[in-house]
Amino acid sequence: MTAERRLLLILAVACLVLFSFQVGNHDFWDPDEPRYAGIARSLLERGEWLRLTDNGAAYTQKPPLFFWILAASATLGGGLTEMTARIPAGIAALLCAWVVFRLGTRMFNARAAWLAAMILATSQRFFVEARWVHMDSMLCLCIVLVMESAYRALQGDAKPWLWVYLWMALGCLIKGPLALILPAAGILVYLATVRELSQLRECGWVWGLPLSLLPSGVWLLAAARVYGSGAIAALLRQLLQRFESGVHHPRPVFYYLVSLPLEFLPWTLFLPSVLRWTLRAPSDRKALLFLYSWGIGVLAILSLMAEKRPSYLLPLFPPLALLTAHFFDSYLTRFDPSSLRRWMGWPILSAALSSLAGTILLARWTRREEGLTERMLPLGLFLAVGFAVAFWAHLRGRRGWALLAMLGTVFIGYLGIVALLFPWLNPRKSARPFSDRVVSRTDGSPLAIYGDYVPSLAYYTHRTLTVVRHPARLAEFLRAPDAFCIAPKDRLEELRGLGLPVLDSQSIGHREFVLLGQSAGEGEARDPQEETSPR
Repeated sequence: MTAERRLLLILAVACLVLFSFQVGNHDFWDPDEPRYAGIARSLLERGEWLRLTDNGAAYTQKPPLFFWILAASATLGGGLTEMTARIPAGIAALLCAWVVFRLGTRMFNARAAWLAAMILATSQRFFVEARWVHMDSMLCLCIVLVMESAYRALQGDAKPWLWVYLWMALGCLIKGPLALILPAAGILVYLATVRELSQLRECGWVWGLPLSLLPSGVWLLAAARVYGSGAIAALLRQLLQRFESGVHHPRPVFYYLVSLPLEFLPWTLFLPSVLRWTLRAPSDRKALLFLYSWGIGVLAILSLMAEKRPSYLLPLFPPLALLTAHFFDSYLTRFDPSSLRRWMGWPILSAALSSLAGTILLARWTRREEGLTERMLPLGLFLAVGFAVAFWAHLRGRRGWALLAMLGTVFIGYLGIVALLFPWLNPRKSARPFSDRVVSRTDGSPLAIYGDYVPSLAYYTHRTLTVVRHPARLAEFLRAPDAFCIAPKDRLEELRGLGLPVLDSQSIGHREFVLLGQSAGEGEARDPQEETSPR
């Protein structure tokens, strides 16, 4: 077995463990996980693969491919569960790491490529999205495939331009036009930087861009027949609104400059060193320019969009991982690393001190949270010791051991978070226990939710919840025999005049919900304004 294949095998095993370890050990958490799982479940139950529904209503906010993949995973896995719903994101993340390895091998060498893939897999936001029922890992995979194909084409291989547009088409069918816009921006920035915009004539964009939009166009035409032209027009208006004013998460233009350092941890600490080294690197100029152009193009488009979420940053992580890996590889292979020792040493020391300081602060802040300190204190100390060992190896000149100690510390730290923190969080964030009690009590009776629709309650009650937003409308709904309503406890004051008893309550995430009904068993009814506690 060649050295490159050994590195690829180690990478595959590491990613499989990282993305699949206890991946089903907690329930779906609001808002997106239970919403997407519920859409896939309704697709499987109804057998209508084109018409998507969310809580009984038509869902047109996203293209259908992601939900088809979830349904296929559930079918192959024996049913839709927390594990089968999360597997597609993990597979997409693993493939993304593999494509980064392939691109890094072409740009630099196999060692730098392996480091890049491991840095990507162990960056905070990438790790989270690889274990979540989100479509961002799949979008990131499509964009990485686009950029890898584009890089090969720009190096003289004519065939990859077709693959550029095919991967764009796949990405558009997963999450819309960002799969085309983000990589196109990176490619344009690169061609402008190297003064080769004339290559646009050779890339076949005249036929390629229509090809990349064709599958989504076909879906829109088919969906217009199913949902009606009005629903599709609303979808197109919403897409425009995400760029202009934002739908759910409008944020200022500088938002990603604040969130990126948090989402790329722990490797953010090395970015100043990476910038200093790569901007002065005497070789690999075109490869480095391509990576910088990729990052600048993606960051510019995302910053100009009014709608901003941390998960949108994922397409920026592969170029950052490759740049960081180039710096690490230079540190490993330079005959005289003295010019890099300081720039490598202070980030490792910062990681050790930050882990220790964070552990001390965490121990003070979590004293009132039963069981949390006992879980997180050993993990925080482990991280501090692991980075301290890496710093010691760095001081002793054992450069390879320093890098391996860092990667191993982060790797085991993530597994510790999954094994220790997620089970502690689940009872506090899961809607399953409350939903099970609601199902047991309502027994098929009419059930409404007051205020906003909560996807996890709809998913775990396995009911279509009637959304009611006005007290008078709720009073009308509850005239039906044995009708019930779920309401946020912080909105009970609005319902005081209805005289509804509280039958059950539980905190789900940062909000407490109560079950209301016109009648209750003996000794079960409570005043809506009395203090309730999670059960």
